[in-house]
Amino acid sequence: MSKIELKDLVSLIPGLELNELRALEMSVKVAIDIRTQGQLSTETSLPPRAADEGPGLNDQALAILEGVDTFELSLADQALLGALVLSEGYHQDVFSSRDVNDIIEECGRPRIAHITSAISGLTDRAYLTGSTKALSMSKEGRAKARGLIGMVRRKAA
Repeated sequence: MSKIELKDLVSLIPGLELNELRALEMSVKVAIDIRTQGQLSTETSLPPRAADEGPGLNDQALAILEGVDTFELSLADQALLGALVLSEGYHQDVFSSRDVNDIIEECGRPRIAHITSAISGLTDRAYLTGSTKALSMSKEGRAKARGLIGMVRRKAA
């Protein structure tokens, strides 16, 4: 059997009938499952970074949160970075204040006893939107987190 080039296969897809497309989809899923059965599901969750790319915004936020002895953060700063990790790193459009506190704790920092106080300051400024049970990161919140990361890194340098 001769090997079909990927571009040739892709060019055939628009002409396939629905039942043929479904058969192709199932075959591809089976092939992927076979090739990845020895990997943990977390190994394939994020695409690998190119060698020339630096750490992503959520990677930097995690590093800062994990640097307990290196980076001194206010409770609101910790909550904003935790929300950024959930939004960017875990691709959660909606999360709770408890989720934010869990991220902070996973990074080695103590849980924030009154997380709602830290969160309310962020929602008042529209960095986070929603209620403590259903929060989302706003564009302004991402921009503020980016600025916070830069400031904290400069201060530590």
